[in-house]
Amino acid sequence: MKKMQRVNALGCLPAATLLSALTGGSSAWAASDTNTQQTELTAVEEIFVTARKREESLQDVPISVAVVSGERLEAAGLTRLEAATQLLPAVTVAPGPAGDQIFVRGIGSGQNQGFEMSVGTFVDGVYFGRGRSARQPFLDVSRIEVLKGPQPILFGKNTIGGAFNITTRRPTKEFEASIDAYWEPEFDTYQATGVISGPLSDTFGARIVGRSSRSDGYLSNSLTGDDEMGRDDWAVRAVLAWEPSDDLSITLKAEINESSLTGGYGQIAAAAPTLRALVGAIDPRAEYNLDYDKSGPGTIAPYNSEWDNNDAYNFTLTADWSVGEHTLTSISSYIGYEVDYGFDVDFTPMNLVHQWWDQEYSAWSQELRLDSPSGDQFEYTVGIYVAREDLSSQRIMPFNFPAVPPLALLGTGQRVQNFEQDTDDWSAFAELRWHATQNLSVVAGLRYTDDSKSAWKDMYWAEVGSLTLDPARGTRYSALGLGTPHAYYGLERSTDNLSGAITVEYHLGDVMYYGSYSTGFKSGGFDEGNATGNLNDIVFDDESADAIEIGLKARVLDDRATMNLSLFRAEYDDLQVSAFDGVASLVVGNAARSKSQGAELESQWVVSSRLQLNASLTWLDAKYQEYRGGACYAGRPGPACDLSGERLQYAPELSAALSANWDDVLMDSWRYTLRADANYSDEFYAAADLDPFLMQEAFWKLNARVSVYSTDGRWEFSVVGNNLTDETTFHFGDDIPLSNLLGNNYEAFVDAPRTIGLQARYRFSR
Repeated sequence: MKKMQRVNALGCLPAATLLSALTGGSSAWAASDTNTQQTELTAVEEIFVTARKREESLQDVPISVAVVSGERLEAAGLTRLEAATQLLPAVTVAPGPAGDQIFVRGIGSGQNQGFEMSVGTFVDGVYFGRGRSARQPFLDVSRIEVLKGPQPILFGKNTIGGAFNITTRRPTKEFEASIDAYWEPEFDTYQATGVISGPLSDTFGARIVGRSSRSDGYLSNSLTGDDEMGRDDWAVRAVLAWEPSDDLSITLKAEINESSLTGGYGQIAAAAPTLRALVGAIDPRAEYNLDYDKSGPGTIAPYNSEWDNNDAYNFTLTADWSVGEHTLTSISSYIGYEVDYGFDVDFTPMNLVHQWWDQEYSAWSQELRLDSPSGDQFEYTVGIYVAREDLSSQRIMPFNFPAVPPLALLGTGQRVQNFEQDTDDWSAFAELRWHATQNLSVVAGLRYTDDSKSAWKDMYWAEVGSLTLDPARGTRYSALGLGTPHAYYGLERSTDNLSGAITVEYHLGDVMYYGSYSTGFKSGGFDEGNATGNLNDIVFDDESADAIEIGLKARVLDDRATMNLSLFRAEYDDLQVSAFDGVASLVVGNAARSKSQGAELESQWVVSSRLQLNASLTWLDAKYQEYRGGACYAGRPGPACDLSGERLQYAPELSAALSANWDDVLMDSWRYTLRADANYSDEFYAAADLDPFLMQEAFWKLNARVSVYSTDGRWEFSVVGNNLTDETTFHFGDDIPLSNLLGNNYEAFVDAPRTIGLQARYRFSR
């Protein structure tokens, strides 16, 4: 794999840039985007967030929050969550074969369909509880707020590592419409977005947006000669807003989207001599290192195709009713997705192991929240939340042992796994804000949660192409560690929890100082992927956290700069961990004790009316304090390994994001913008077993954008470049299945290479 030594990467950071980062410069990227008519900036633009369920200035929120604006996403041509988070230090969304992994400050959940996320995702106030939700394309996003650390009161369970608070755009008071097109020629990527918004009457407004995109993909398949991953996405959203009076507003949002992928991400990243010989006999051009060439998936059905089809829907009804000076908010939602995909489990051109996976997920939820008026000495928010989630999964894994001559006598067979889980959840919460003096405020909150799960799970062996139980095959394959047949029905698990938080904030001039203590929890459940047949291995426990944070948020240089600094430490008990066993299964467990501590600096500096600088730096120390039952990587004797004292997955010690934006007059009625971004990550482990081979070394990535736009805001033309130095990196890797039989072998999902695209936008009105 491509390596970059940390000392060399840090040496590339110019002293002048570092100085500007320390004296001004924020991860709140919104202020420097120029998709509307430019005004001469003399102060940092105010950024408003809803991190506390009320619209407030980012500088007044006593929480560490990173913000990416919708304009910034559109300017960079970013339409997926994993790409957007590359702009933020110590934040990772990593696609994997079994689901996406979301981590903040080294805390997250591995890929397992039995898991809910340790970092919750909320879209317009609605909880999206599965990693698959991260694969839905972004559409007409106003902003992404990343709330770091436990968020137990207003967001609730499953935010033990933080929360993504995503807000989409609403209907406008005046008519507007636009068309946006993007083209990247090297990988034949196209994207078109259309928006129309405005009033239908004095009380009704509507916004309709649609997007279509396609790409051939950036991988070349040496076996088939095809490009992968081919992508074909579309999404449509309609939003209706009704304001019959000054006291009542009702918003209905309906969204459907479809994502179709052809081919697979995975490739051989390293291969032992045994595997090289077997692969080379089928594809002499196959490569065995991390690059943009893959080989596979196979030559005969059903091993010769990979795909991923995701259909998702989202219906949300939000009502805000002014009751006297109070506001009653109701959020009702019904969301879900249907997924079917097939991928090459052995990641080679051998017809050895494949997998088909069908999933269905649906959830309805209802939140009622009462907010007191702002500005009183005592402010409060109280509410209740009720939700129901239904998940069903079937995965079928055919094995073809004659593809490996030493195992030919085992013949063929397929493993069938079925899993269903229902989750019922309700909670009640309250948060009180006491403005003791003009400068001193205390915020305290409690949330009680009751969470119940019921599930059934079975696993058995059958003939390839059949769903009929074959006990003889089960006996043969279980001896290889490929799975023991089992059937568990009527599994039930319930838990309740009382979480609390308290924050003290003190304002002195243009500086706000704050300190907070919070607890949080994530409910346990049942391991969908476990194939051991041992009931004790299928159940995993709750995880809990105690976190403290102190910080300051300051406006300096006559409001020309902001400076936000935070110091944090969180301790986790029974952190839920999912790791691949190196054979054919994911194994879930609980790490006894873990910690995540460090410091963050975020700043923005309006140097002049033309130049703005932004910086975000994170130093992170995230480790297992006690974890004696961890997964073992190749060469480390098992069956369990002591990972105590080891760094957590996706926890780079140092990460940074720097940017500069220059805007100036080009000619009459036209301006231009130059923007450059530099994103740095220290080394991190990409696999839960902390295999040194699967450590991504330190790297820089550089992005740039050149735009020309008319001052009336109608036209904009841009050239957008991402990963301009063409760094080869990865955020997911693991052992190739059956590595216990075929030697020490690895697969990885390589990140996107350099791309340079053209973007054009036309607005019909302003």
